[in-house]
Amino acid sequence: MSKETEGAAERFERAVNRLRRELRAVAAAVTPGVEPRAEERTDDRRTVGGSMGKRFSMALTLPDTPYETAAAAAADAFVTAGWHTELRQGFGGRPLLKATRDGLNASVVAAGRALRISGEVPVVWIHASWIRPPRVAVLETLKPGHQLCVMCEGWGSCRVCEGLGFVDSRMCVECGLGMDCPDCRGTGQEPVPGAGDGR
Repeated sequence: MSKETEGAAERFERAVNRLRRELRAVAAAVTPGVEPRAEERTDDRRTVGGSMGKRFSMALTLPDTPYETAAAAAADAFVTAGWHTELRQGFGGRPLLKATRDGLNASVVAAGRALRISGEVPVVWIHASWIRPPRVAVLETLKPGHQLCVMCEGWGSCRVCEGLGFVDSRMCVECGLGMDCPDCRGTGQEPVPGAGDGR
């Protein structure tokens, strides 16, 4: 578990709403009255130290909208809204309009006969670092006939990833994202050998 960074969730929501609003305004300026096809995606980001962040991206596709005529209107709409624009060469030598503002990134590119307006917000770090959850069992809380789990020593969380589910940004091979100790299944205790199950 980790403590949420104060105000991070609200900052992420504000950035997402701003990107949605501004990309839709550009699309409306390019093709008034046409409803674009929208795709949205939110990805989690994790660091080796257990920090967790979120990144949001969005793409609007306008059918039957040639890049040559639409790019200038898109650039004007971005500039009017306070974005910095730059023409570049994209994949395969296709023209690409890039736009940036306050950490937000956007681009306009031809997608066959359609126009694609996409953008993303920077990663917002929601949780600063990972702190192992407290022990679930101590000597005073053991059930009769039980002892602390030999593998996790009462923590209840996986001894390798300490309950994070990841080690070096990869899924923990010990618990496989289960995060609980595989031996005691998160209870932190196990029956004393030869003492029955303690019930």
